[in-house]
Amino acid sequence: MKKIIFLIFGVLLFGANLINVNFFEGKGKVDVLLSLDETFKGKVRQISENSYLFTGIRTDKVIQKEFKKSFINSIIISPENNGVKIDITADSTFKTSVALTPDGYGVRFRIVNNKPLQKTDAQNTDLKALSADRQSLDTVSYIVGITVLIILAFVLWFLKRKAVHLPKLKEDMKVLAQKPVDAKNKVVLFEYQNRKYLMLIGNTNVLLDVFADDIPVPKNEVQFDEMLKLSKKYDNIEKYIQNAEKLKEFDERI
Repeated sequence: MKKIIFLIFGVLLFGANLINVNFFEGKGKVDVLLSLDETFKGKVRQISENSYLFTGIRTDKVIQKEFKKSFINSIIISPENNGVKIDITADSTFKTSVALTPDGYGVRFRIVNNKPLQKTDAQNTDLKALSADRQSLDTVSYIVGITVLIILAFVLWFLKRKAVHLPKLKEDMKVLAQKPVDAKNKVVLFEYQNRKYLMLIGNTNVLLDVFADDIPVPKNEVQFDEMLKLSKKYDNIEKYIQNAEKLKEFDERI
């Protein structure tokens, strides 16, 4: 019984379990995204020239990824005594960096090629031939481009004369009230075609609520706050903002 309790207590102290591993290939780089069931609280250290140890992560699986068109040949992720080890096989030298996802449940391990790929003699010959062909086509392309622009200008001029002038959205839209949420986001109440709309505008644009045209228009910030309390989605504004920032951060990483 004491051994079982000690084993369970040791598992809780060890750290987060490795749920999934994703690989993202880019130009001159490879990202390894480790997904965990808890926030990462361990450390990362280099244990050899091409091996790295991530402490505070537990797994009992060996994951191997082969790369065919990359400066990296393979990556092996295997369990270690106090974490997981990542072994990299590459044709050239590289540098690495580590970053956490905004919620802390993911670890991005980025591998960047230090030596750009050198063009072979055959590639240089092909580039020279391609350059000569492009030069011979420059004159023809220039004439065709000018001709197309003249035709488009004539078509636009004709359509402008025949087009019906429709009312613009900005002319029909009226901002009734607005309130900043933080430095990048604000809540705006505006009226368009006899209906009132409540939107979150900033890092993300979310329609929070739609009101009938017979509701009273708030005259000051106090009345606007009272009106916001009636919206069921207003309490989720912080959640919308956080999700938008997470998606933006993840997109910038990848």
